[in-house]
Parts: sequence; C-alpha cells; structure tokens
Amino acid sequence: MRLLSSALAVLLVACTAASFARSVVAMTAEQSPAERTDTLRRYALDPASALDARITDTPASVLKMFAEAGLGSPTAHTLTAAERVKLSAAFAALPPLHRRVLSERLRSISFLDGMPNTALTSTVNPTEPYRLFDITIRASVLGETVSEFLTQKERTCFDAAGSTRTVSIDAGSLDAIVYVILHEATHVVDSSLGLTPAARLGAQPADGAPATAFTKDVWQDRTTIASAYRDPLLERVKYRATGEVLPIARADAVYAALRRTPFASLYGSSNWHDDVAETVAWYHLTQRLNHPYRIVLRDAGKEIAAYEPMQSPLVRGRFDLMARFYEDGPQTSAAERPRVR
Repeated sequence: MRLLSSALAVLLVACTAASFARSVVAMTAEQSPAERTDTLRRYALDPASALDARITDTPASVLKMFAEAGLGSPTAHTLTAAERVKLSAAFAALPPLHRRVLSERLRSISFLDGMPNTALTSTVNPTEPYRLFDITIRASVLGETVSEFLTQKERTCFDAAGSTRTVSIDAGSLDAIVYVILHEATHVVDSSLGLTPAARLGAQPADGAPATAFTKDVWQDRTTIASAYRDPLLERVKYRATGEVLPIARADAVYAALRRTPFASLYGSSNWHDDVAETVAWYHLTQRLNHPYRIVLRDAGKEIAAYEPMQSPLVRGRFDLMARFYEDGPQTSAAERPRVR
C-alpha cells in the first residue's frame, strides 16, 4: 500500500509482476445537499443520464499515473457496437444500490488498450466532500469470459514451470466485464458510503478507526488479517504488495488456508477494500445471478481438488451484510445514513 497524495488514500494491489494497480479511495466525509448540488453542477454530471452514456476518453490525470509509474502509454480504445452491448448489460446486472450510487457518482468510464492492470477506479475531486469517480478498464476484458479472465489472473500467483498441475477458476461463460464492473462499482460504493473504516476529509486513513460490519473481527487494519484467520502462507500470496509467486506445489496448502477464512477469494484476502469488493461481487454472481464459482486444482488434466468459497460456512456467515445492496429507495449519502456496523 502506498499513498499518491496526502489527502487521498490509494490502495495499490499488484496483480502481475509488473502491474499498476487500481486506485481506491479509502476516505469518506460529511457532505451536505448543497455540496452535492454544487459538485454535480461544476462537473456537469446529470444523475439521470444512463451509465453507458458516460463513456469518454481516459482522463489525462489517469494517463499521467501510468507515465509517472514508468508503465508505458496505453492507447485509447473505441468500443464496437457489440462491446457497448456487453457494457450496457454489465451495468444493468448491478445490484440496485450500486446503480444508484454510480448514477450519482460516476463521472466517466473509459477503455484502454495496452493497460498493464485490469481496472483503475480513481477520484475526480479527492479534496472535496462529495466525491465523483472515473473508472478505466483494460479493453481486452471485453473479449473474455469471467472464467478465462480469472483463471489467467489466478495463475499469476503460482509458478507451474515443469509441473503438470494447474489452477483454474470455473465461473461459467459470463462475460468478464460483468465481474469487472461489479468489482469496481463496489469500490465506488465503499468509498461513498464507508463500508470500510475511513478517515474524514484532509486526514490520513486511520487503521485504528472504528471497525465496520465488514471489517469487525476479520481485519486488524487495512492489510492485516485478524489473528483468528491469519496465516503466513496467505500473507505471501502475490496479490499482496509484498507477496511473491509461489510454487504450484504449494497451491493445495494455499487454498486450504483460504478455506479457514471468511474471504471469498485469494484476491479478497489481500486487503479490506478488495475483501468487500470480492465478497459482494461473488455473492451477487452466485446467489443472485446463479453463476458457478469453483476453484479447481488439476494434475495432468485430472481434477484433484476443488473449493467453492460461497458454500463455506465462514463466507456464508457474512451473507446477512448483503441485504443493503438490494434495498429499494433513493441513494443515501454517508452524511444521511450511518455506516453499517
């Protein structure tokens, strides 16, 4: 985890050896209706506009992040008609709360070719009480299924050279963009409504802030798992900033460690922001959209072990936290509604 500015807590999680991670705001602030109205006016954001009508060129500030990190110069991607249909379907598949928050908070969505990471959720106005967001996505995910995308991603955690073992994620033939939009949108909801502990405007994120319902008894701080679920092997997984690629022979032990936690995925075990995003995403995909989710280990093509995280009693013990994402009614801001505890 690193900070890009003193006023903005940015979570950086490596997905590949040379990845540039998504930025996730970990701060909330009190905001008044007047501040909301003023912000929407100044940034010309109409909450009634369709989410798939907010496709724009990638903001210069986002491109600057890649350049300053020495990660090349991704190029603009113009969506085809078929890709636009996929994006529209991904927005339509979101839970009600996600759609309401994005309607109020999402300024733009853009796509890049040659982007070194999957997606970047960035804050438009980090020093203001009522924050807006841009989402930038690697265009290649539009041509992948969620199983293809996540299998490739999960395999970066293990060195399989010289081995007949493989790890795969079986999540069916759902378009990968549905998962990516759902995951990134959950970060926007988290940042807007305080699903994870956060400092107020102008302060650094406080690891010692009061726990929320999502972090209580699960996380000690942003990246430290509570002692009841802590495992040295999980702390070595590549998804963590200090992680490493592990031999594929250790995969059995890695997933055995995951089974002893309430995390929906290895990625979710890396920090509390991605824990929330993964838990919500996989709950929605499996319990509401009825898609499969199995982590499968094979040797010479033969299945030798499988784990279905959403069937785990520890993971299912958090399902009662999902109700708020499906409530009817208008979007509520962090100032209007207390955080879930």
